[in-house]
Amino acid sequence: MISGDRLGEPVRVFDGRPAAFRMWALLALMSLAVLSLVPVAILYMRGHVWWVGVPALLIAMGYASAVGWIVGRNRPRVRGRVVVLHTGGLSVTGRGGETGYVWDELTSVTVSGVQNEPDDRTRWTITIVAEDGGVLRLGDDIPDVRALGIAVAEEVTARIVPRHLAAVKAGETVRMGPFSVDLSGVEKDGERLPWPVIREVEIDNGLVTVRAAAGWADLLTVAAQMPDAPAFTALCHQVRDLTELL
Repeated sequence: MISGDRLGEPVRVFDGRPAAFRMWALLALMSLAVLSLVPVAILYMRGHVWWVGVPALLIAMGYASAVGWIVGRNRPRVRGRVVVLHTGGLSVTGRGGETGYVWDELTSVTVSGVQNEPDDRTRWTITIVAEDGGVLRLGDDIPDVRALGIAVAEEVTARIVPRHLAAVKAGETVRMGPFSVDLSGVEKDGERLPWPVIREVEIDNGLVTVRAAAGWADLLTVAAQMPDAPAFTALCHQVRDLTELL
């Protein structure tokens, strides 16, 4: 964890405060409508003016249900967080203060998307793990959180792939998620594919897939559950190219 001065110049700001303010303003207005309509409904229903009291009560119930649905679905924060990408790292400012890491201090990043019914909206979550054990979890309270996750993943990938490649060249086995990579091939759950039969390693349709030649079974896992999936594919491509030269 470091001070903001060592993070370098700001590159892009992901400010969740405006969205948080709009959310709380909407909830406040709807709650105010409920508090205003319920006494009106009671007053008119006591006076047997049903054509006013019943609609007022139904509208109040509708607003109350909407408030509960919004709170349950979006889990609004008391104060929106601000994430800033810098040339040398990133910072996150929220209720707990400011946290900052340089790129070299980040060990993994997971970008996951879950599609919700009934609007088929994808909720993105970014989980960033630092070498000191710190974990940053960023959700859709941050605007363009998927773009943020991709940007962080690119920075982390650019740093961890050379380290993993050096380890593989030295004859070591590198573990990434459920996969193991070494100079002889890729392994998952006891199933191994040698490099000569591996046709492609890719992320597609929510899966990380090691595609094999005919007669061999592919190795795959869910991308949202695998840290550093882009780094894994990049490492596999580089190791495969390396083994072709040996």
